[in-house]
Amino acid sequence: GRACVCGHDLSDSAARRRARRDVGILFQDPESQVVGATVEEDVAFGLENLGLPTDRIADRVAVMLERFGLDELRLREPHRLSGGQKQRTALAGVMAVPRRLMVLDEPTAMLDAEGAAGVLAAVRDLRSDGLTVLSVTQEMDEVPHAERVVALKDGRAIFEGTAADLFADERLLAELSLGAPLSAEVALELRRLGHRVESLPLTIDDLVAELARLSAGASAGPAAMSGVAAPKAAPADAGATAVPRAAATAVAGMAIDCRDVTFGYEGVSAGSPAVAGVTFASEPGTATALLGPSGSGKSTLLLLLRGLLEPDAGRVTLDGAASGTSEHRALQRQVGIVFQRAEAQLFAATAFDDVAFGPRQWGWSDTAVDEAASEALASVGLPRDEFGTRHPYSLSGGEQRRLALAGVLAMRPRAMLLDEPTVSLDPAGRRDLVAVLRRLREGGVTMLLATHDVDLAWELCDRRLVLRGGELSAAGAWTPAVAAGSWQGDEGLRLPALVDLWRRLGLLSSPHPVPRSAAAAGAVLAAALPGGVEGRG
Repeated sequence: GRACVCGHDLSDSAARRRARRDVGILFQDPESQVVGATVEEDVAFGLENLGLPTDRIADRVAVMLERFGLDELRLREPHRLSGGQKQRTALAGVMAVPRRLMVLDEPTAMLDAEGAAGVLAAVRDLRSDGLTVLSVTQEMDEVPHAERVVALKDGRAIFEGTAADLFADERLLAELSLGAPLSAEVALELRRLGHRVESLPLTIDDLVAELARLSAGASAGPAAMSGVAAPKAAPADAGATAVPRAAATAVAGMAIDCRDVTFGYEGVSAGSPAVAGVTFASEPGTATALLGPSGSGKSTLLLLLRGLLEPDAGRVTLDGAASGTSEHRALQRQVGIVFQRAEAQLFAATAFDDVAFGPRQWGWSDTAVDEAASEALASVGLPRDEFGTRHPYSLSGGEQRRLALAGVLAMRPRAMLLDEPTVSLDPAGRRDLVAVLRRLREGGVTMLLATHDVDLAWELCDRRLVLRGGELSAAGAWTPAVAAGSWQGDEGLRLPALVDLWRRLGLLSSPHPVPRSAAAAGAVLAAALPGGVEGRG
């Protein structure tokens, strides 16, 4: 075949070199392209290589630091940054250099809502300046922002068109193992239940307008809903990969207690600890969302809870056992953790050996190791017969994340600490992950999820902790009132989409609880609208 980029024929080596000057690229793993000693130096690196005048470099760097919210971090060493801050640094460095084409690989994967909105705004600015942007994404909510969509399967382009055309084709979505924006998923459920949704809504605003049209003058709010019994929702994990027996078996969840914990990294200002005086308790078997903007201390707190870092002050207890005791050390073995950079915990020569490592170290029998590792691989959609002999670094970013999770599941933990568990997962992988985590919770495992994915948090968690600047700014039950009320204003966060939909429809005080899945929302709304499924029955 033949490939041309910005008019350069890539079959010619000289043309390839010229093309590199016209193309900027953001890699999936920002750590692989952050090279400066400070954030400021990294953003300036590409400009310096072009030999631009010092004053022009300084001006351009200042613009990029401000655009990506990095002003206060300009002198910070990159290895001291959170995952989201590293991604913003890499983006600023790429976008600082004038280009004709920008290739962005998962540009918002590690960002909070505010950071993601900033990236999308920067992309709009690039397009308005006449630049071409090619963005690779697993985030279906970002797809409608594109003028043109290309979908790949097994290295081949099998769809090219608009976002509306893609999401309207349920057969194609199933073939690609893709989902759709929540608004489209709710509308598709309405269609399946007999309502004539004319134009597929791709945003919550569009869905609210379509519901108003379907109501044909009747209220789609509390009055219309009050007499409708909530129908049984489709299982939230329908179609997900089977969960291993180890994950489904009931266990005694672990109590995790954190009292006045403070921790600061060496070389960072003593007045700005990564975690400052944090106090909370997670009861056995609960699922808690750890929320907050990038750099708020979420990852550090998980490392402290697992005992991989020691607090400067305060204490962490597991089932009442204080850190430093032999009982606490024994309990730590029953706490699994999946890091934000999943590849950091993969080291064996094959995927199977990586998952089997923990059980082998614990002295399990060969039969028990084989069963636990095989079931854990199957539970995350990486069946042993297909992936068992693969090298971990030959897997995609999403597959590596699932492999790291399998390695933890194989040891059958009583508590799970997960740092951005959905990063790099495609919609099918996300659905499988949610199914696994839901059944773990139902089996009694205590879970803490550090995440920017508030929809995941809403789907799985009954409690939330919100960190800002290392301090705990909010904690407690994860209810619709909390989500739509005081929590809504927290920096860098957004409403879960289903809570936002119910709020806009005026249904937060209705008899119908806010659904935890698009299928459940569609079923409730279908029954409430004129000619609803119950009325037709």
